[in-house]
Amino acid sequence: MAPNVKQTRGPGLRRYFKLFSLFIALTLSLIVFWVYRLNTQIDERLRSGWFRPPVELFARGETFRKNSFWALDELRNTFVQHQYRERASNQALYPGDFSILARAECAEQIHDSFGADIENCVSFSNRHTSQNKHFLLALNRQNQIAHIFTENVSQETDYAALDPELYAQFFDGEPILRTLIHVGDTPLECLQATTAIEDKDFLEHRGVSASGFLRAMGRNLLAGRYAQGGSTITQQLVKNYFLTSEKTIRRKIQEMVMAVLLESKLDKDQILENYLNVNYMGQRGPFQVIGFGAAAEHYVGKKLSDLNLSECALLAAIINNPGRFDPAAHPENAKKRRGLVLSRMLENKMISPEQANRAQAAELPVIKDRLLREPAPYFTQAIFRELSELGLSTDDGLKIYTTLDMRAQDEAQIKTLAHVQSLESNHPKIAKIKTSGKSLEASILSVDVRTGEVMALVGGRQYVKTQFNRVLDAHRQVGSIMKPFVFLAALEGHDARAERLNPLTKIDDLPFVYEYEGQKWAPQNYTKEYNGSVPLYYALKMSLNAATAKLGLQTGLNNVIDVARRAGIAKSEMKSYPALTLGAFEIYPWEVATAYLTLARLGNRIPLQFIRTIESADGNPIYVNSPSAEQVFSPETTATLVSMMKQTLTTGTARLATLSGFSRPAAGKTGTTSDLKDTWFAGFTPQILTITWTGYDDNTPTTLTGATGALPLWIEFMKSASARESTDDFPWPKDMQKIKVSRDQIPTLISHPAPYEIENPPEFVQ
Repeated sequence: MAPNVKQTRGPGLRRYFKLFSLFIALTLSLIVFWVYRLNTQIDERLRSGWFRPPVELFARGETFRKNSFWALDELRNTFVQHQYRERASNQALYPGDFSILARAECAEQIHDSFGADIENCVSFSNRHTSQNKHFLLALNRQNQIAHIFTENVSQETDYAALDPELYAQFFDGEPILRTLIHVGDTPLECLQATTAIEDKDFLEHRGVSASGFLRAMGRNLLAGRYAQGGSTITQQLVKNYFLTSEKTIRRKIQEMVMAVLLESKLDKDQILENYLNVNYMGQRGPFQVIGFGAAAEHYVGKKLSDLNLSECALLAAIINNPGRFDPAAHPENAKKRRGLVLSRMLENKMISPEQANRAQAAELPVIKDRLLREPAPYFTQAIFRELSELGLSTDDGLKIYTTLDMRAQDEAQIKTLAHVQSLESNHPKIAKIKTSGKSLEASILSVDVRTGEVMALVGGRQYVKTQFNRVLDAHRQVGSIMKPFVFLAALEGHDARAERLNPLTKIDDLPFVYEYEGQKWAPQNYTKEYNGSVPLYYALKMSLNAATAKLGLQTGLNNVIDVARRAGIAKSEMKSYPALTLGAFEIYPWEVATAYLTLARLGNRIPLQFIRTIESADGNPIYVNSPSAEQVFSPETTATLVSMMKQTLTTGTARLATLSGFSRPAAGKTGTTSDLKDTWFAGFTPQILTITWTGYDDNTPTTLTGATGALPLWIEFMKSASARESTDDFPWPKDMQKIKVSRDQIPTLISHPAPYEIENPPEFVQ
């Protein structure tokens, strides 16, 4: 039977062998196909370029205006902070240079007629090709910029500005801060620090390091947990650029195969360069900090090319875990990890013991006055909305030069959050609402009066918690913010007695009932108290509802609407109901800003602007903003209104501003809705207009008023934003007069023709 057994087994073994061979061949074919697909994927990505052109947003450069206040040391620090190089006064200035000139040297540069009160000069040259101008700032003994010269001191100008500053980038629609670097421009210490801590065999392996992988497995087994990864720099590049961070065996195998393939296509310099450009290095608000170039500026405040050994070691330390090793948030962790990097460099004979000791002893970098801790996310929303309205695609990258003022924006963000937190901590009613889980919100919109350019925009307390933009999209009742337009309509026209009105014209502040369309309306003062017959200036500065309503009805509701429309309230609906006079309708904060900007410009309307120019990724002009201004109200009439609004901040509902030490010429109006759901303050100096709002998104009453809810935020922001501005008064019309008023003079002055500004008027005139 033995021969029969052999005969039966032989064909079976051959069949199994054939099936096994077929399985192996099929498996190998699938692996080859899989590898081919991975190789194709790599080739497609490499053909399209490692990094698509970004959408880059630039803030306007630091601006120096004639008559603004700058101490010499403050100017020097500003130039250094913006990475300008200081040169001796006898050295030539190249783009990106500045020099300080003493009085004698300054006198040689400018005409004698300009130099009598000049103490110092600052000369600088911009880098930006389209703005590469040489400027000279002449400072007087009062630390004011008395003169600004350009074009080799042959021409005087009103202002000079530094280069626009990149503040945000978007790659494929993702908010990312990245400064692309080349390996040849990277300090050797940074390259060595990175390879020492991340992949000491980088120059030896071909994508995957067997020794590194086995070493990591051994340490993980000893630790009884995942304690160390075995990925090479090439594998990390593959994971960060081509794959995801999911921890699966399949993804790990894919990563290793693609690393070997990538090493066959690129040299080590290319791999290391791209690795340094793709690493996640931290978070700055909604923006990811990606790559060593952006990390150097974020953590150290320097360009990557200027870093020393200690700073390079710090960046290499951060790669492993940016949250854990952030030097600002966790300094002890950062120091310990930096020490590990330096010890690895010492082990690999990259540095000497003396160098390692000096670097480890160095203090962690502290960035003073880091601008835009959260890079203007609400302002950026407005930019992308405007791009959509212009019909511009971002697919091929853009350079967008915006109107953003980085210092003003940073102050606005800080002070908005501090304001709501203070109210939630110190105001009993707000603190109680906080316990129910509701968060008080606030917003700021600040505009350069001279140009209509938006300097700062904060649409909520924190963008990371709420992306709803309360400046652009919140439709809220404005309350008493509407009253100046009632008074402007009255000043512009005639009252029922056909008399031209002026600040001393009397109006009744008494209870009354107005009947219309079968309804009755009875406006009440906030205090429920009435003052009899009062002059217009008093009714406005004390925000008297009864007097304002009476004035609006006498002037004509349609006339009030017409004035509001001409001022800039163009989108929101306004109906000729009597409550319109007290702001009982909804409006967008940006409309409030547009209308008040018209008042601040003495009747000259100009649209709000967010963008100056737009260029393609390679620098070709695409769009230039050229806004047109229109004189929609008489300068004399508007000046009369503004002079009345100035008293709101000195002795009226916003007198907290003066009591708090804000002493610059300013005009404004508090706003409180009748149900106490919205609080506003709209105020402006000759240079800056700022609108603030505080309230709850769900319309929960706050019990705050414009003076207690919105005004304190305005004061804190404007103290900082206007600190350097000139203290000059508003540019009144030539025939504007200042008249000191006493009780005895009032009967005579009532008939005095406007325009005039009354000084030190009586607190109350019965």
